[in-house]
Amino acid sequence: MEKVTLFSHILPEEQERMRVCFQMREAVYQNNEIIMEYTSTMKKIGLILEGQASLYGNDVEGSQYLMDELKKDDVFGEPLLLPEPSQHYYVCAKTRTRVMFIDYEHVIKRCENACSFHSQMVSNLLQLIAMRSSQQANRIYVLSRNSIRKKIMAYLNEVGGEKKKQVFTLPVSYTTLAEYLCVDRSAMMREFKNLSGEGVLFREGKNIRILL
Repeated sequence: MEKVTLFSHILPEEQERMRVCFQMREAVYQNNEIIMEYTSTMKKIGLILEGQASLYGNDVEGSQYLMDELKKDDVFGEPLLLPEPSQHYYVCAKTRTRVMFIDYEHVIKRCENACSFHSQMVSNLLQLIAMRSSQQANRIYVLSRNSIRKKIMAYLNEVGGEKKKQVFTLPVSYTTLAEYLCVDRSAMMREFKNLSGEGVLFREGKNIRILL
């Protein structure tokens, strides 16, 4: 399946026109710098142009939890999450990260020129929202497993896809994976060791091969 981005099927010259029409703006953030804090109103959409970032949530007790990892071409913002009023959400840069911001109002309102690329961008955004919903549904499934082992295997099967008995690389660090699975890192690494010892998988660094 073709990967959809915010600018899929939009020509480079049209993208340049969109920058003016949509009043897009760019900003650069350094490691651990807050890129965006979510509000209760749908104000803007962010697009990762380069770098990496993480979406975090904080509950009423102040506990932080990892919600998503963001990379090049990923989008984020209130319209893609619909923030829960009792929670605090924010996006934090994990390396030097360049971001383009688009006001949500410019997306949902037709411009005076009725540009064809405007409709294409809205279509792309809707597809991205649907894909994000699917990813969140997959994460709910992983987190619903009742043991660390089952969470690990559910995650690996999702990431590896049809690559059983072939090597694939974890897209995140083990520390980030523990946060994503909501488990203790030491306990998770012990379970990885057990899985390797039992011949369920082969692991070398972040390279994984599922054997059974």
